[in-house]
Amino acid sequence: MDDRINPAHRSDTVVSYGNKTIEEIEAELRTHFATQYQRFTFEGLIGRGAFGLTFSAIEKLSLTTYRRIAIKRSTLRGSEHIVRMLGSRDDPPSLDPVTGARKVPTTRDWLEGITQPIAVFEYLENADIRRLYDRLIKHDQLLPNRILWSFFLCLIRACVALAYPMNGTEDQVSQLETIPEDGRQPSDIEHADLHLSNVMIGTAGLRFQEHSIVPPLKFIDFGRTREGFQGVADNVWKISRIMINLIARHEVRISAWITEYQGFQTRATEILHHGNGAKYPTLDDDLRDFLARCLADRVRERASLAYMLQTAEAAVRDKTAEAFPNQPGETDEAIAALIKRFIYDADVEGSGDQ
Repeated sequence: MDDRINPAHRSDTVVSYGNKTIEEIEAELRTHFATQYQRFTFEGLIGRGAFGLTFSAIEKLSLTTYRRIAIKRSTLRGSEHIVRMLGSRDDPPSLDPVTGARKVPTTRDWLEGITQPIAVFEYLENADIRRLYDRLIKHDQLLPNRILWSFFLCLIRACVALAYPMNGTEDQVSQLETIPEDGRQPSDIEHADLHLSNVMIGTAGLRFQEHSIVPPLKFIDFGRTREGFQGVADNVWKISRIMINLIARHEVRISAWITEYQGFQTRATEILHHGNGAKYPTLDDDLRDFLARCLADRVRERASLAYMLQTAEAAVRDKTAEAFPNQPGETDEAIAALIKRFIYDADVEGSGDQ
């Protein structure tokens, strides 16, 4: 049975993946496999998944032996707030037909010769935000607003990366995620396992002005990622919960406390003034309002992804230390010192903290 998808029906569901159409991606792969010394016969698209597209081809193993293979094309490369895959290999080196031994690598592929499936990702030495969360609890430390806004912007950008995959090449320099202006509909990619341990902390001061002081956050672990019915809404809901927990420094049961706020019902009651807001006296009221909207009980009343990105970008850009004149912890120097102590100088196990 031929499992390939009829090209006539492709645009009915998914027009493009990232900045390229399915047809453009297929043409690239077809051209590539056509140059492989007549070893492959490229067939076509057979499926769409959370990471991108799957194509099939026939591989010629010998004069009389063939096998059908699946070729997966990732579309999440190129995003600054998604952990970067540096390389992967599924197949072991082929056997020498005469000696039966593994062939000596003859290419510059740095994973050639490894005999087991392997994937290599960038190393993020500052661990996940679970470690930061634990240290904040241990030292009874509230995060400054400028860090909270910066972290929220990172999480929003990562959601944008899932909604609008960049489809970058292996050697492409990562870019900040933005919502395209061509009217493209978002994908339904749902991370499906977003929590404190699946968000890693990078290093500040590298390429982007918004991370000159505060390091970026990046999504990892896409083992459960899928195409969900409400991918964007699910991802946004999860990152908003992460933010509430970072502010509160405990697992907030948002489902247990729904209250009226500015004409709508929200699950952000923990940080609002009519809830437990007094426990967070330095929290920016704009951030309280923003999270209340992001955690509105009714989906149609929640902030859109575009609005969330616009709001967080403006806050990170405009809310300098001068925006918090009575909070010495919001200066560049204070923020840099806090990040050094709680992130850069924190050991992996969290032991030995002073």
